[in-house]
Parts: sequence; C-alpha cells; structure tokens
Amino acid sequence: MPDARQQIEEQAAEWMLRLHEGELSEAQRLAFECWKQQGPHYAAAAARMEAVISRMQALRGKKSPARAALNAAFAEKKARRGKRALRSLLLAGSLALPATALLLSPYPQQWMADVRNGPDQWQTLRLADGSALSLNGISAANLHFDATQRRIDLLQGEILVQVAHDQARPFIVQTAHGSLRALGTRFVVKREGDSTVLTMLESRVAAHSADARQTLEVAAGSQALISTDSVRLTGSIDPASINEAWRRHQLVVENRPLPEVLDEIARHRAGRLQFDRAALQGLRVSAVIPLDDSDHALQLLAQALPIKLRAFTPWLIVVNPDPTPKK
Repeated sequence: MPDARQQIEEQAAEWMLRLHEGELSEAQRLAFECWKQQGPHYAAAAARMEAVISRMQALRGKKSPARAALNAAFAEKKARRGKRALRSLLLAGSLALPATALLLSPYPQQWMADVRNGPDQWQTLRLADGSALSLNGISAANLHFDATQRRIDLLQGEILVQVAHDQARPFIVQTAHGSLRALGTRFVVKREGDSTVLTMLESRVAAHSADARQTLEVAAGSQALISTDSVRLTGSIDPASINEAWRRHQLVVENRPLPEVLDEIARHRAGRLQFDRAALQGLRVSAVIPLDDSDHALQLLAQALPIKLRAFTPWLIVVNPDPTPKK
C-alpha cells in the first residue's frame, strides 16, 4: 500500500533526524530497534535514511566546487519547509540521487550547522568575542565571527545571547524573517513558524524586518514578533522569570493555546508528538512546565486539561481531546 509505505518513510526520516540531533538514552535506542523489527519495510527505510545522512556528512568536509554548490543551494532553498521538504528528502534517499539533491530540504542545514542542539540538551557556549550563546531543545545556528563582524544565523529553535561589548563590531542575530542588532546585552531569539520572536531581558535591540521596511527598537521587558515584512510589539514579559526558566529548564506560559505548548514540548522530546491542532486549539494553558522531562510535562497537562495521551512506543505519543470529565 503506497500510503502505508509513505508513512513508514516519514517515520524513518523523523527518527533519523532525532537520532543525529543528540544523544539518545538506551531505552530510546531500544525503542528504535523495535520499530525497525516490525517488518522488512521498516528496516529498509531506516537504512535508506542512514545512507542519506552519511552522504551529507561526507560532503561536509569537502571543499572546492562541491562545497560551493552546497552553500549556493542552501541560500536558494532556505525558504523550503514542512512536508514538501521532507518528501524531497525521502525521494533523495529512496532513489539514491546525488547528495546535492538533498539540499531541497531544510534538514541538511541543521545537520551541517556550526552549532546544533538535540531534543534533550541544554548547552552554553563561549564565543570567540567573549559573548555567551545558550541553546535549548532542537536548535541550530551558524556563526560568523571575524575582524569586521559578529553574526549568528539562527536556523532553527531558540537561543539566549549574552553579548560582550565591542564598539567596532556590531552583534547581529539573523533569521529568515529579519535581523536583530544588539544595542545592549541579553536577549532571547526564537524561530516560530513564519516569524521570529524576540524577548528582551536587558538593554535594547534594533529589530529589522527582512524586507528592510520596518525597524523597531525593543527595550528590556518587552517582546516583539518579526516577520519578513513587519516588526511589532506583542506584550511585556518579566525578565527575572525568563532567566529563571532558562536556569531551571522550564517553560513559563500564560493563557497560551495548547498546540503552541505541545510544539515547545516536542522540540525538547526525542520522538514524535502527534496531535490535531484544530481539535485542541480551544484549550488554554497557564503553567510552569518542566522541559527537561517531557513525559512528566505531558502528564501534568493531561491531569489539568481534558486530553488523553496514547503512547504507542517511547518514540510516538498521540494527544487527543478527552470528553470525559476529570475527577
């Protein structure tokens, strides 16, 4: 059945991505092996995805025209996202096309990024200029530091930046939606779908839309949404609570739709979290959620909201509405 085969391919691609994004526990690796043993199609799909990744990693260290082609393809295909990009990756793996064809997908950008973070990881790096860069969950970025510039290209996920003073070189965080020029010290940048969220903890940042038509200076205690053609304030935040949440590996949410909260938990989880956005959109969440224990986070939500969790394997959990009243 073509539909079933495509589903297996998509599962294999998702699990391969998680496998190569960070260290997995022994239980998670065992679950993946059990998944492969469900039948020959499962094992074959995993092998094809592994071959795809191996070819891309081999290209990473190469220079000359092949490397130039990689960089050019990344620039041209940067905007491709979602299922279309995933299908391109699957097609390349299934048909054993040349590795440069894989660049139709955004995933190679993550695998080949200068810094990347796995779903269960939190890390802080000291940059060449003395600044500090923290990453949480599934995140990836490229670093451009030389005698004239300090720039971070955020490809995926969320970062917290503590900027070291350098009058000669501006500090810039770049995404597909715009650029953020630091006028101060400490802020958080997060990629969310078709926009970038800026959370100011200290001092100020000048936010520019990608089309260069809108610029807004965002001060400490404020949050802004940057898209390709607009920059706007979305509300105020408590810098102390955000700092504490990063320190404790927590997510602090107030009256946010449940699908947005599940998106964030999924970014910190090794495996697939599946849910119907439309069916859960009406549920709102105000809570402090542990991001370093996604199973516990989901259980807390299930206790407080009319939802039910179904775990098919440690790598696949489905969240559905539950009409039964909570006791």
